[in-house]
Amino acid sequence: MGMTNNQTAVPHYLKQFSCIGSSCEDTCCAWWGISIDKQSYNRYQTVNHSGMRNKLNDHLTVKKNGSAQDYAEMQLNPETGNCSMLDGGLCTIQATLGEEYLSQTCRTYPRVVNQAGAATEMSLQLSCPEAARVILLDRQAMDFEEASPGDPGILAFRHVTSSGHNEKKRDYYLPQIRGMMMEIIRYRQFSLPHRLILLGVFCDNVNLIMEEKKFRDIPAFLLEFRHEAAHNEELLDYNVFPVDPAFQLQYLNNCLMGVLEDTLWNTRYRECMNDYTRGMKATDASLESILDVYTESYEQYTAPFLDSNPQILENYILNAIYSRVLGEMSQGIPVFDCYRMLILDFAMIKLHLIGMASYHKELSRELAVKLIQSYTKNYEHASLFHKKILDDLRKKDYASLGYMCLFIKN
Repeated sequence: MGMTNNQTAVPHYLKQFSCIGSSCEDTCCAWWGISIDKQSYNRYQTVNHSGMRNKLNDHLTVKKNGSAQDYAEMQLNPETGNCSMLDGGLCTIQATLGEEYLSQTCRTYPRVVNQAGAATEMSLQLSCPEAARVILLDRQAMDFEEASPGDPGILAFRHVTSSGHNEKKRDYYLPQIRGMMMEIIRYRQFSLPHRLILLGVFCDNVNLIMEEKKFRDIPAFLLEFRHEAAHNEELLDYNVFPVDPAFQLQYLNNCLMGVLEDTLWNTRYRECMNDYTRGMKATDASLESILDVYTESYEQYTAPFLDSNPQILENYILNAIYSRVLGEMSQGIPVFDCYRMLILDFAMIKLHLIGMASYHKELSRELAVKLIQSYTKNYEHASLFHKKILDDLRKKDYASLGYMCLFIKN
């Protein structure tokens, strides 16, 4: 796809999104650290509106070791967790001074802006309920079309990936690797779990090539993998891959309960967790009884719902790959670790949905969106969440592709 430097391919859903303001079920201004860039901070010191200037000064704290982009932070209301500038679900800075006075962080969210070489890439975060709806429910949401992303100077970049021009260097091949990852998720002749396992085979092999620093072998491997995905009988046979629902349930549930105490803060996610725990109750507390509930809920409610709404988890995965993986790889994170994090989130979301479906005796689009949005919001900035579980996987020797299959497949 040919593009000029000020054009990029953006997901179709970007045109469908607009903030619904005080009608939103959640708030982007609660219990998150609200970073203020230095340029915005300086503007706040000199605003003409004296009442607003004093209010801003009273609630801003300059960081000791801040940067130009992360210079100060806005204090939160200790009782509600809301930003001090929030009133009736609306931002008083925007209402009183205008949108141009919003900090880079507030002006950007829920957009994710990445610099990928010469291109500016833009996506949306699923932690915003309205963004979650437009991403997860529309079957065309993750189709890409040419568009100008606007002036990125007013927005905060999440990742900046240098443009690699040297074919001997690792970074040169990262966009091709990400592109192939997204291509595999679109192999719709296979079920999504099957595609995720194929993605694992791909990432595992790319990881080996990268570790051996044979970067120039990557284009040939991409061609080879396409051929294998079309003709290799073992890859084509979903039954070849292992399944162990008892292991899946026990390990994921134990991990979830192990991190919940430190990280459960979002109200909507707490409601989902209450549904999950009530749904997973059995006649007795034995693993066998709980596994019966888990299996029945998956077969009776979850699998039929996902079959009739295939775009929900597919779009979730595609959006995660598009917005996260290039930046993660450019920071030196191995591609198979990126894959493990994707699968961890996929498996955790599936686990929650199965428990919630058991409680409600159904699964609806509203429940699925609520869970994915609130799960994302609750853990998005809890960096230790993924690290703690990935460390545990390695410690127990559960980090291989075979074990990833056990988390994917039901």
